[in-house]
Amino acid sequence: MAKISRIYQKIQQFLRRYFPHFAGETILFLFLITAAACNLLLRANSASAQNLNRSLFFVYLKSHPEMNVKLVDTYESLSEKLSMNAGAVYDRQILGAVTRQQDSADSQTTAAATPLATLSGTTVLKPNPAGSSVLPKRDIAVYEVRPGDTVARIAASYGVSEYTITEENGLNGSALIKPGQELRILPTSGIQHTIKDGETLEGIAKKYNADMEEILEYNEIEFPEFILPGEEIIIPGGVNKKPVTPQRQQYLADLQREDVKRAEVPSDFAGDGEYVWPLPGAHRLSQSYKRSHPGIDVPCRDCEIVSAGDGIVELSGWQKGYGNTVVINHGGGRKTRYAHASNLMVSAGERVTAGQVIMISGSTGRSTGPHLHFEIIESGARVNPLSKVK
Repeated sequence: MAKISRIYQKIQQFLRRYFPHFAGETILFLFLITAAACNLLLRANSASAQNLNRSLFFVYLKSHPEMNVKLVDTYESLSEKLSMNAGAVYDRQILGAVTRQQDSADSQTTAAATPLATLSGTTVLKPNPAGSSVLPKRDIAVYEVRPGDTVARIAASYGVSEYTITEENGLNGSALIKPGQELRILPTSGIQHTIKDGETLEGIAKKYNADMEEILEYNEIEFPEFILPGEEIIIPGGVNKKPVTPQRQQYLADLQREDVKRAEVPSDFAGDGEYVWPLPGAHRLSQSYKRSHPGIDVPCRDCEIVSAGDGIVELSGWQKGYGNTVVINHGGGRKTRYAHASNLMVSAGERVTAGQVIMISGSTGRSTGPHLHFEIIESGARVNPLSKVK
């Protein structure tokens, strides 16, 4: 330092001698020129330096190690450590990014395979078994009936039974659905049940003739005792057993009843082959002829029913499902049947003529109300009466 100080004093004396008025400014100018020249020189020599070695001061020191050996050694040691550190940090950044990506993929796979436990209202639910990749549908759909729809077609499209739809929507077997009507469709065949106070899952399963384990599994109920009034659950395969009413008891008894009186008709008997309308007091149909209903229904209470043609009463009595029934043989393999009468007016073996009163309409047997069920049978096959009656 003393050497540098002496050099600075000599320069200052020289400038004062030859530039007495601008000595300070001249020194500053020369210093700036020198610094700029040194920077340009060092920058040119440091083009090949690495990122961590681009300081001009240290580049100069590396070129002139005799200026400060200790500082240069410290810098070299520090540079080596920084370089190693930087590589490690970079490696950790790459590994961290890969790990985060893998963790994200694993978490998505795990989330899809094993959903979290959830609560529905106050019913405790459990997650699906691990490895289950397809979750069952559990939402109740609402379907708007379109023209041409039937319960059977809707049930088939949703993969549930017809009973499931009719029971959930309060329909009976003969109820018609109309376009625009909304139907609730359960996600599986069975019954939806609202838990009542004091009920147990065991009692519910017994009530609907269902399997308790299936109820637990489908509704994801982990603890059978943790069910509360008001909760709605689905009973897979459940059947709502209707209470037996006095009318149904009578109907069931009627199905077991056999009170038929028959008579043999001569094989050579033959009528004229023509038919007249059997219920003069009514003509409106409540149900027409079709494959599942091979006859016509004409509603009328306590109305006189007449024979559709000349013939012999082959049957007069009770038939399962038909109730009080009359069958008339018209010869040539042709017969007519009249069902659901409240009273029978003819006996088996009796000859009758077309238009003769044979019974009074009623609602016996399997009947939805007072009416006449009328069939025409030719050669053992039931045909459409409307195509034969005048």
